[in-house]
Amino acid sequence: MKTTQNIIKGLFLALVSVFQACTINEESIGDVTINPGGGNSGSDCIQLTGEITSDITLSSNNCYELVGGVSVLDGVTITIEAGTRIEAGQTTDGIYSYLLINQGATIMAEGTAAQPIVITSNQATPNPGDWGGLIIAGKAPINRGETATAEVANITYGGSEPADNSGVIRYMRLEYTGGRINADSEYNGLSLYGVGNGTTLEYIQTYLGNDDGIEFYGGTVDLKYAVSTGAQDDSFDWTDGWVGRGQFWVVQQTTLEGDKGIEADNLSSTPDAIPFSYPTLSNITLLGAEDGDGENKGIEFRAGTKVAAYNMIIKGFPGKGIEVDDDQTLINLNNGEVEVRNSIIDNVNSFDLDHGGNATADLADYSIYSNYTLDGSNDPFNNAGTAIPDDFSLVGFRGTYEANAIDPSTINSWFTSVNYVGAVSTANDWTQGWVRF
Repeated sequence: MKTTQNIIKGLFLALVSVFQACTINEESIGDVTINPGGGNSGSDCIQLTGEITSDITLSSNNCYELVGGVSVLDGVTITIEAGTRIEAGQTTDGIYSYLLINQGATIMAEGTAAQPIVITSNQATPNPGDWGGLIIAGKAPINRGETATAEVANITYGGSEPADNSGVIRYMRLEYTGGRINADSEYNGLSLYGVGNGTTLEYIQTYLGNDDGIEFYGGTVDLKYAVSTGAQDDSFDWTDGWVGRGQFWVVQQTTLEGDKGIEADNLSSTPDAIPFSYPTLSNITLLGAEDGDGENKGIEFRAGTKVAAYNMIIKGFPGKGIEVDDDQTLINLNNGEVEVRNSIIDNVNSFDLDHGGNATADLADYSIYSNYTLDGSNDPFNNAGTAIPDDFSLVGFRGTYEANAIDPSTINSWFTSVNYVGAVSTANDWTQGWVRF
């Protein structure tokens, strides 16, 4: 979650009218038809406000508007039909609207590729940060204690139920999120606080948010088929002991503002807190852009995280491809608990070990990790690595490679069986129809 502003926001307003023409990295654009999604919109939207205390269904025949914080309480289910459009903004006293699924509440939001569910700005000329975001709080384990309190609405999250079920979300777009929580912080597009793996999250896009795209705060929830476009901080983020799984993720940065494709922490205040953040990921494509500071990174593993990552493509970040930072993270690397395998790091500074003098595991060693790299690894290894094959290419965000891939279903049966590196195969483009670029 972003806590400082790096770019003067007035610059954004000056550029917004030409945003899509000039700020998206052309390498990461393909020919897709934008499906605006959702039902009717306009001044006749049905307003939702305050606490939802009994089951409710939002119909695609109507438009809805979030007014201020809207909280679904424990024991209550909100059902959102395919094709439903929900708008959001600020209240007259400047409170940014958000939708909160509390512990014990359920969201059933099952869109389709032809009829995605869209939660978006209520402004005629929308901008990043027009409203808050979608927040889900669950009862799965975290590492800040048995439970913790989030800065959003003082919600409680965490617990001792790994299989906690907060519902189903499929084919949903969250647009123009990132309004302010307070003077120092903004909402993410989708915030997952201690969410359990009984929850189903598939086919979700965050689009032009003012902070992170999707962030995991502990929990065990899995995420498959996810896109983060134009996040002005980190596209994906985890902390607080997240131990879920992820497959088929796409990051597309813009030249306006951004930071990392993935920012990965265990716990910044206590890097050896348990349970450690230790997700397993496969089939990830991260496409960076230069936003003017030269520092954007594909991934930063830090603050003691662990990870097992396979079949990734990282390209176009001006700063670094992958950085491993902080003492505990380096201990985990040496213990074989920070792994990047079967990947293509087509990026300057492919593998960077910040303060890595004691590192003994070289992720650029193809004989061990099967990674192709643009320029290998830096100190202490200074290994040029194994060059990226000439027949590897991307068309926008689409493109895969088979020679060094691993079938992730052999690692864990949750993963879809595929034989390629990268997130989107031209033969099976799961972004068609519902994703906005």
